[in-house]
Amino acid sequence: MDSRPDSAAQAALAASVRRPVTFAFLDLKGEPIRVTNAPYSFTFAGTGDEDLDGFTFDAVDPRVVSVGPVKAREGGTDTLTLQLSGLAGVDDELMTQIGDRSNWAGRDCRLWRAMLDPHDMTRIGAIWSFYTGYMSVPKINGDRTGQVINMSVESYLAFFGQASNRTYLDQQSYDPGDQSAALAIAIANGASKRS
Repeated sequence: MDSRPDSAAQAALAASVRRPVTFAFLDLKGEPIRVTNAPYSFTFAGTGDEDLDGFTFDAVDPRVVSVGPVKAREGGTDTLTLQLSGLAGVDDELMTQIGDRSNWAGRDCRLWRAMLDPHDMTRIGAIWSFYTGYMSVPKINGDRTGQVINMSVESYLAFFGQASNRTYLDQQSYDPGDQSAALAIAIANGASKRS
């Protein structure tokens, strides 16, 4: 699969009336989400992409699920924000998944684009990949009228380019008997520490 539109899709992009559509895959553990803002659901075959072939991308109202703009910059892209519906009673299963960090942290988010004929809504040309990143931080926003989940997604370059700010020096807070941090500090300072 190409990461650029093929000639038929490029011609459709250049037309005065065009209909680009987006396909999104969020690799939530145990319950991946595959959606599109196309007017009907798509099932793919023969693309050569294991995240597309054999899967159906459900058509959803763009007011319920939306994809923010992808902005390229040096070192990758800016943080992408996906907005998902988080309505109580309707999206309880998704809210439960988001509540467990291991279900989304560092897992894939992929986006593809395709062009549709604006008259009969058939696909023009091949689908192409235009963004891949890792899910990083969900934020739940809402009021009495509605609630949404804003999922931040970092590009691979941005994800690996940032300092982790992680340390093993706080290991004792997870395992009270672990003295490795104190021993490491003592060794670094040229002393020995006995427990």
